[in-house]
Amino acid sequence: MSPRRLVIEADGGSRGNPGPAGYGAVVRDASTGELLAERYEYLGVATNNFAEYHGLLAGLRAAVEIDPSAYVEARMDSRLVVEQMSGRWQVKHPDLRPLVREGAGLASSFGPGHVTFTWIPRERNVDADRLANRAMDEGTGKPLGLKASGSSAGSATELAPSNRIVGWMPSAPPTTLVLIRHGVTTFTIEKRFSGSGDPPLIEQGRKQARAVASRLLDRAGIDLIVSSALSRSRETASIIASALGVPVEIDDDLREVDFGLWEGLTFPVVEERWPRELALWLGDTSISPPDGESYASLQHRVRTAQERIVNRHRGETVCVVSHSRPIAMFALNLLDAPLSSLYRLHVDNTSVSELDYYDDGPSVLRQFNDTVHLGGRAGTT
Repeated sequence: MSPRRLVIEADGGSRGNPGPAGYGAVVRDASTGELLAERYEYLGVATNNFAEYHGLLAGLRAAVEIDPSAYVEARMDSRLVVEQMSGRWQVKHPDLRPLVREGAGLASSFGPGHVTFTWIPRERNVDADRLANRAMDEGTGKPLGLKASGSSAGSATELAPSNRIVGWMPSAPPTTLVLIRHGVTTFTIEKRFSGSGDPPLIEQGRKQARAVASRLLDRAGIDLIVSSALSRSRETASIIASALGVPVEIDDDLREVDFGLWEGLTFPVVEERWPRELALWLGDTSISPPDGESYASLQHRVRTAQERIVNRHRGETVCVVSHSRPIAMFALNLLDAPLSSLYRLHVDNTSVSELDYYDDGPSVLRQFNDTVHLGGRAGTT
């Protein structure tokens, strides 16, 4: 007989990061989809990553109890946990290393190559997400829908500052992302949909890039630049890199959302040609333009880049040169705000936004859409 195949779905969340935390995990028969086990637990005050790892461990333990000779696929919406458990990313945080070792030990108990780790979008991890929120609800006595903040396992909307945790002080410098939108192009001036298309900077855009480069020279401390692959961002990044003397890396996940058939057109033209499609797109972030990409898809792509950059450059300051909607999505993801909030976040060309990620504490939006260097007003968090 062929070995049994099991699927683990695991998740964890923290309402505050750190804050009240819990995990959830389910185990299913891969062939029939039958639910074989459910696990969830409240963890007290902990970080998102700590809770996510505990969800994975609970799922692995449950799978061992069901069939220690099975082939197992562990599915999670945490890119960090999946990449670290797969051995592709380093584990730099000391609190996570024992959890990774325990997970590796449980995985090896099934046999060599019997356990694989797979990233899945958040909307495909609903059962583990539900259990993680149930653990937090029962542990705190505050259901997520009534009052909560900063949960990676749910859709909390109250954005209370997570650094209200009494007595918390950072034990190490944060990982800082300095977000810069590219300079203007002809599409910017003409108010055209500008996504996956590749219009170059115009001279005004280059002037803006030089101005923000001077601003960053005064700031100092930037270790490197990570840029979208699109030319308007790459040229902006190159101008900044020349002024700062730092290297540039390219990350294609930082590209702008794809507007499909609407690319290069003005809003009135799109409204005339695709009135129904435009209305649906404006009303539902899961709907994409014809042949394009939805904002829900963009969110997952940006979250992947966000986690990758922070994990690879712990304790460093990284300048991220990207586009309007990805930069807004960085802020939205950090705040764990509803996806519909994207429409309320305006990002000017070559504006500066700054995000801090603490390994042992909250992630903090320091500033947003600051355009002082262009003669504009400073943005606020």
